[in-house]
Amino acid sequence: MIPLLQRWASTWPGIFLFVFITMGVIIPTGFLGDPGTFWHIRTGEWMIDHLQVLRTDPFSQSESDWIPTQWLAEIVMAFAYRFAGFAGVTTLSSILIAAWVSILARRWFLSGMHPILVWFFAILVLMVGAIHFLARPLLINYLGITMVSYFVVDFENRRVKALWLLWYFPLAIFWANCHGGYLGGISILGLAILIWIAQYFFSKGPIKDFKSLLTLSATGVLWLLAPCISPFGIGMYAEWLKIWFKLDLSSYIIEHAAPKLFDVYMLAAYAVFAAVTLFFFISSKGDKYLGITGCVWAWFFLAMKRARNAPIFISASAVMFEEIWLHLVSSQKIREDWIIRQPAKPSKKMLAGSMLIVGGLLLASVLGWHQVQLNPKTWPVDLIEPMQQMALEYGAGTKIYNELNDGGFLIFYSPKWKVFQDDRCEIHAFRNGYTEGGWLKKQFALQLHNPGTLISEIEKKGINLAVVPKETAVSQSLAKTSVWERVFAGKTHEIWVLNRPEL
Repeated sequence: MIPLLQRWASTWPGIFLFVFITMGVIIPTGFLGDPGTFWHIRTGEWMIDHLQVLRTDPFSQSESDWIPTQWLAEIVMAFAYRFAGFAGVTTLSSILIAAWVSILARRWFLSGMHPILVWFFAILVLMVGAIHFLARPLLINYLGITMVSYFVVDFENRRVKALWLLWYFPLAIFWANCHGGYLGGISILGLAILIWIAQYFFSKGPIKDFKSLLTLSATGVLWLLAPCISPFGIGMYAEWLKIWFKLDLSSYIIEHAAPKLFDVYMLAAYAVFAAVTLFFFISSKGDKYLGITGCVWAWFFLAMKRARNAPIFISASAVMFEEIWLHLVSSQKIREDWIIRQPAKPSKKMLAGSMLIVGGLLLASVLGWHQVQLNPKTWPVDLIEPMQQMALEYGAGTKIYNELNDGGFLIFYSPKWKVFQDDRCEIHAFRNGYTEGGWLKKQFALQLHNPGTLISEIEKKGINLAVVPKETAVSQSLAKTSVWERVFAGKTHEIWVLNRPEL
């Protein structure tokens, strides 16, 4: 038994299965902790049912045009949900995370790194990246950023040529149509190319001739154009830039705020940043990695400003672990018993076994043997049945008041009603003429500090239903009125109606 475990622990399929089983079987509910998962699925289902891409907002009271830049991933999520429920969505998410870590681990094993160190680095990377282990299209960024970063490292080491970018261009199109994190990949690629071009004019860096310079520049421009190969054309860039530069989400969405300096995942990020920086300055070959090091520095600074950037930072940084290890080995700074001169290769049985386990969980999800339930401490699942009963009384198009974090849940379980707001901030932040993106800030301030004014405003808008968390300023203000009636009180939320007629 022990030799069998050692074989699995010494190759990347062992890492893959460990992460996949942990995420997909032991703690799958953790993927369902974000409201975006719900509206992503509903958006994909709308496009499947109507056989067209959405261009307006059908779920809320915004009455706005909308560019769902994650449309392709949303369709994939919708199919996963229709075939296998939330278990299908979480299993798909687990595959992406496991694939990301095992791609990194494979390179570490091949470099001769001892399995103990490989597992240590894998856990370290998981710690930093875990902030966004959610069933959302953003998971594709872990893979995309890692592959682009490996190109930068390998090009600087002359392991690949610039044409690599051309062969992977179809994957760039797929990535660009799945999530705006593609901008992160473009920024890494663009910064590295600019550094290399500057080095070229000083007869340094990985570009050795004008042909390579021209090829690299042309393929880089091609990657820059990939988002335009979409149903929205140049509108993809316009929407991304609006989200990145015109929205200040830090006041009401925690993942967009600066991280706490002494969070566990930030301590791991500091260690990674320090290792890469020391390697650059201490190593005699540090300047050889100026392209990737510049990208790591840039994204560490961005991760300090916004927690959501941490996955991009760790994906770009983790590719450097192999280079640091190879340098330490070549400089004889590693004990020989920590170096694996002939790394174990995964057998066909291992690969087949891994595929069998993944396929088995997918099949079990489709057949209903493996199910994933929502956490009732996170989501008001006891509201589902009352809302379904009320749907008989309140028809399609009924306006409902809700707080931002409940919008996705309500879109999913009451899709014919119009929610007041949700976390599609590119829509709601600019409502009612707020060109500076302040509508959501206004609502957040009202619900905390002036709920009476908020209630008066929603009454004027013809809203006669409200779903609010218990024991909040808004729920207390509703209780003080004579026209609002609480018709259901769950564990975490309440349903209120305005002048509800007796049945």
